[in-house]
Amino acid sequence: MSVNAAIQSGIEVTGRAIPAAIEAFGEFTVLAGQMLMANGIGRPDKNGFIQVDVEGWYPIESYLKTYKQIAEQLGDRLVRKLGAAKAKHARFPPTLVDVPTAMQAMDVGFHMNHRHHGRVMFDPLTGTMLEGIGHYHCQHIPGQQRIVMHCDNPYPCAFDQGILEAMAQRFAPTAALTHDPLRPCRKKGDPSCTYVITW
Repeated sequence: MSVNAAIQSGIEVTGRAIPAAIEAFGEFTVLAGQMLMANGIGRPDKNGFIQVDVEGWYPIESYLKTYKQIAEQLGDRLVRKLGAAKAKHARFPPTLVDVPTAMQAMDVGFHMNHRHHGRVMFDPLTGTMLEGIGHYHCQHIPGQQRIVMHCDNPYPCAFDQGILEAMAQRFAPTAALTHDPLRPCRKKGDPSCTYVITW
């Protein structure tokens, strides 16, 4: 996995989705905990199992390093499952009612789950969004049940496939995602990926 999207220093990710992510590992939950702790996410309890503060914040570099290790040791399929787990437990605006509103809200939700030097990267009261972690760009094709998502954030391709498809399936269970084969891919070292969602 190669990710070229630039991120600023001081970016942190909410710990809210970590328990769901660990659960997504299935039989590898102990290994997941060990990987996360080795990268500075969570602490061992008296039995050596990971404990995380779901209200805490953790360096994005620790997450990205862990995802890279997971992809190398256990494969992209598991990274995709982690993305799906994140979609189920991350904070998102309350205005989501269908696939288009869910995809249009991805960028706001993404920024709500990150902070920069202690400041959450999207303020719903003022609409202020901080830069530094890339974006989820949404293009709804008029008159079609088809959305193009262009992602230039630092997360791996497989992770975004999981989170986007799971978000779409919350509102349309048969929704499907494909990677546009004619566009760049972060797994190949490019700075972005483009996905097509249909339902």
